[in-house]
Amino acid sequence: MDTGRPGNSASQPVRPLLIIGMTTVVGLAAVWFACTRPRDFADHSRRSSPSARSLSSIPIDSDSPFRNTRPGVGYVGDSECVRCHAAIVTRFRQHPMGRSITPVADWARGYAAAKPTPVAVEAKGFEYRVGLEGGRVVHTETRRDAQGKAVIERAAEIAFAVGSGTRGTSFVIDEGGYLFESPLTWYGQARRWDLSPGYEVRNQHFERMVQADCLYCHANPVDPFVDSTNRFRDSIAKVAAIGCERCHGPGGLHVQERQVVDGKDLTIVNPRHLDPVRREAVCQQCHLKGDSRILHAGRQANDYRPGLPLHRVWSVFFRPEQLGNQLQVVGHVEQMAMSRCYRASEGRMGCTSCHDPHQVPPPDQAVAYFRERCLECHEVTGCSVSPVARRLESADDDCAACHMPRSTTRDVIHVAGTDHRILRRRGEIPAPTGTADASGMPLVDFHHNLLESEDARREMRRDLGVALGSGAWEFRNMPRGAALARLSLSLIVPALGRRPDDVVAREIKGVSLWLLNRDAEALLEFEAVLQAAPLREGALVSSAALLSQLGRTDEAIARWRRALAVNPWLSSRQLPLARLLGLRGEWKEAAAVCREALRLNPASPEARKLLVECYLEAGDAESARAEFQTLLALDPPDREMLIRWFDGHPAITGSNP
Repeated sequence: MDTGRPGNSASQPVRPLLIIGMTTVVGLAAVWFACTRPRDFADHSRRSSPSARSLSSIPIDSDSPFRNTRPGVGYVGDSECVRCHAAIVTRFRQHPMGRSITPVADWARGYAAAKPTPVAVEAKGFEYRVGLEGGRVVHTETRRDAQGKAVIERAAEIAFAVGSGTRGTSFVIDEGGYLFESPLTWYGQARRWDLSPGYEVRNQHFERMVQADCLYCHANPVDPFVDSTNRFRDSIAKVAAIGCERCHGPGGLHVQERQVVDGKDLTIVNPRHLDPVRREAVCQQCHLKGDSRILHAGRQANDYRPGLPLHRVWSVFFRPEQLGNQLQVVGHVEQMAMSRCYRASEGRMGCTSCHDPHQVPPPDQAVAYFRERCLECHEVTGCSVSPVARRLESADDDCAACHMPRSTTRDVIHVAGTDHRILRRRGEIPAPTGTADASGMPLVDFHHNLLESEDARREMRRDLGVALGSGAWEFRNMPRGAALARLSLSLIVPALGRRPDDVVAREIKGVSLWLLNRDAEALLEFEAVLQAAPLREGALVSSAALLSQLGRTDEAIARWRRALAVNPWLSSRQLPLARLLGLRGEWKEAAAVCREALRLNPASPEARKLLVECYLEAGDAESARAEFQTLLALDPPDREMLIRWFDGHPAITGSNP
């Protein structure tokens, strides 16, 4: 690494740990993209941009007869619906969708009533505990040394319980409007606590950001800061579970007036009166996961309203060779699209053919209930297996046990799901129904057959470019990453020619250029994004990391400070700033930044190593020794190398550098 760049002293000694740390500065952008997976870029639409405001006011589908699909019709909440529909609302509140998010005090009462045993989960070298104090719930993470003494500890108070509890419940921490997921989840099916999904691969401790699209399918509309990854306005305190308007659309017009035409009330959407595409879109808004979900330029998630086609707001991409063949917690739509039943129905079959969205059948009635749904189509040409043989397999003659068996999911531990491929025979692996298009793109739009105009296809290609560029970062420094970046640019450059104010596409263009080592061009794109949206987190983090890589230390420090002003709750944002301050010899300030990083994440070995170095370089050997003992107690993998480095440092040996 060139230490003679502007802003650094070429004669300054090179510190081993600092060099190790600085090689990971670019990795911070990897953290950004890991947290904002390809589909998550959708939530960073441009509400703060004048052009985006005007664009999002354009009707998405003016052909709908239902008047509440139009912009400007307000939401009223279930309290208005219950006035006339009390029985349905009451039933729905017992449905898992009606219990999709809960204030933690309400969750705690139900959990405490079950008289659970004390919780002490051991995972990844850490101990996790759940504390209930009245209506408060606190999750604590502790790391102990070989003697069982607590070396570090971090506690966080929970604000919301997310999930109905049928399969599991995760927990949200609210840090002044910045939302994070706890590392601890309650798995209702298995009746046990364990790490949250994904933490078994990468433990983010208390720093996994909760983004708007995560809450979209668990809560009634929330109000995020558009340029922030995980910051929400004060309305988050009033968040409620999924309600009537998520499937019927905003009720403001319906409350004020009714308009019945041919037996249909046109002031409120009733999904049973929708054509198959719009009907299925109501479920697909949350149950169509894909490999990448991208909002169209200028759109926001809440621009979709029931009664509209989903593909006018979102593009949902999948890898054609894997369509529906891997069981996931959210993947029902893709699986059903593979089934012979669905394909042969020509749109007649849908989610509500089998599922009542207002209630689930009681457990003792579920087999009979779903068997009746099957017989609505198969009563005449029924099962080829004899009744006697079927009852040997299932005493209740359970169709789903054979054709839609339950099995563990690949993306969430301790959770079993129902296979919606509707297999003809148990164990059958249907051939994928998707195929790559003629251009050989690795992702295909789920709704590609519904794109009726060239404008719609151009919009899809722009979204595909965003998806490919986002995914490319996962394969940086690999041939696949460069190939995806080139594909992304081939789609995004024409899109920006049509809409140069599209900051999402411009940011991804910058990422793709960076992956192709076209650093100067990439930086220009990030700067253009920040000119239009000065608080946009993605561009701030990416440009700060790139400035660091280019050796423009003073500018990088200023940019990291801007990023921290936008979101001060991530230790991964503190560390690059501390490293750069160290390169300038500002060790005391660097130490203060490291201490803040450790307050946020005391389990960070990188922050602790750097803090030790800061103390040593500042001549505070006593503090360095104490901090180094804590570091060793955490059993770092490079323990022996660290001991040799520490013991040989001039501040410890007393020799001159």
